[in-house]
Amino acid sequence: MLAGPGATRAAADPCTGITKSGGRFATCFDLGNRLSVTAGTNGFGGALALRHVIHFDDEPDLVWKLEHAMLETTYAGFEDRLSAVLYRGHFVRHARDGHLVLPFGTPPKKIFLPFDIGALVEAGSITWRPGSSLARVGVVKTAGLVDFARSRGFRRRIAFGPVARWDVDVDRDARALSEHIVAPFTAGLGNVHVESSTGRTLADLRVEAGWAWQGSTGWTPRAEAEAIVERIVLAVNDRPIALTMGVRYDSTNDETLARVGARIVLFDRRDPRVSLERPRTAAPAAPAAVPVPAPEPQPSEPAVEAPATDTDTADPAPASEPPVELSGPIAGP
Repeated sequence: MLAGPGATRAAADPCTGITKSGGRFATCFDLGNRLSVTAGTNGFGGALALRHVIHFDDEPDLVWKLEHAMLETTYAGFEDRLSAVLYRGHFVRHARDGHLVLPFGTPPKKIFLPFDIGALVEAGSITWRPGSSLARVGVVKTAGLVDFARSRGFRRRIAFGPVARWDVDVDRDARALSEHIVAPFTAGLGNVHVESSTGRTLADLRVEAGWAWQGSTGWTPRAEAEAIVERIVLAVNDRPIALTMGVRYDSTNDETLARVGARIVLFDRRDPRVSLERPRTAAPAAPAAVPVPAPEPQPSEPAVEAPATDTDTADPAPASEPPVELSGPIAGP
């Protein structure tokens, strides 16, 4: 479970939960790096998603954000409906001081841009619906994007731009091409993508509308729209399980489909803010050495005085008198 009565959050790791017994579990998830399977009212499927960034040593303020979705497939066998994309990529160039230089005048003019620039590339899509033998194959689709979110990460995208695409209708029974549909940058794309900071909630809205040329009818208006909401409600061994909801509209068939399902992640990259390793306990300190007391000095024996003698008590000898000097001649006998 993501949280429970006996779970707390580590103070040092805001994306790591801790149980009463000390076990750790993830509370944040990486939605862009995972292999998942889906099941819902629109059928069963799966997808592989990858994200990464490219930094430049000579331009630390510049980063390329790259998102890849591969083998994104959903098939409803009970009504024979298929939707699949071999590859879809979003590439955004983010610069903190994005600008244009106009080489007019001296010096040239520098104009700061309130958006990032990028591109969308999609190749190898295929869709078919029940009750029709035609399958629409998306050979290639590309769009130039300006992203007003200006986010250095992947959690926000508010992008708009012109779209060019080439689709082909194929008769599945006859296995032959039926129609070509071409939009040479005559359509526009808008995309809003938001993720929560923990990665537990995702919302995406995409709208595409414009004109496309078709061999049998000429230029015709065309519109597509899709909204998706995903919320992680459970995690088993740190593998998230999400509830998904969505609605899609396609003007080609004048069809609107709503769906509810679940996404089960088989493999994903751990969010770098999650720490599942328990902190190492410090080794017990060695006991301090007990100081050895210095030996106490032995008491000295009192000195014994020798008994007094007569010489010690007798009066001192008188001082000797100086010799008498004799002057004059010495008389003889």
